[in-house]
Amino acid sequence: RKAAALSTNHAHKYASKQHNDTEKLVAMLENMGIASALSEKQSGSMYHKQLARQIVDFLRHNDKLNKAGGMMTLTDVYCLFNRARGTNMISPDDLLKALDLMKVLGLGMSRRSFKSGVLVIQDDAFDDEVMAKKLANLASSSMKQKSESLGAGASFTDDVGGITVIDVSRTLKIPALLANEQLQSAEHMGWLCRDITIEG
Repeated sequence: RKAAALSTNHAHKYASKQHNDTEKLVAMLENMGIASALSEKQSGSMYHKQLARQIVDFLRHNDKLNKAGGMMTLTDVYCLFNRARGTNMISPDDLLKALDLMKVLGLGMSRRSFKSGVLVIQDDAFDDEVMAKKLANLASSSMKQKSESLGAGASFTDDVGGITVIDVSRTLKIPALLANEQLQSAEHMGWLCRDITIEG
């Protein structure tokens, strides 16, 4: 019985030491500015926290998230991040768990779910109201240009402009899927209205 107790005690001490060593290694790598590619087996319970930080660092590098309009679909993030990691890829489940920790850890990014079910990673500084105003200005500009090109002889049934999903996608350089979500959000907030007539 005494030998069994000693064996159990030794096992607990060994596991604790291993966990502490992993935490020290992760901290050292972070201080050096290196986003390590530790696996779940190597980093234990720290894995998803470390993964959340790695993803945020990856999206901040070269301003990837801002260049994408302040949000990216989970599919895009998953593909880009795994391509950067090479052979040590993460699973979709690991990505979701890491995203759930971003808000808790205060990393400046979080997961967002649209009513349509589309999931994105969004910068916490992203403002729907600002985006809606930008889309409203884009629509107004398009209508003004169209009216000027038609001239004074334009009739009520003539196309007087507006914006489509493709227009927003090209102008903001974002996927059509996200452009559609942004337009619907702006419509819901009252900044835009949808033309559902035959002419529209």
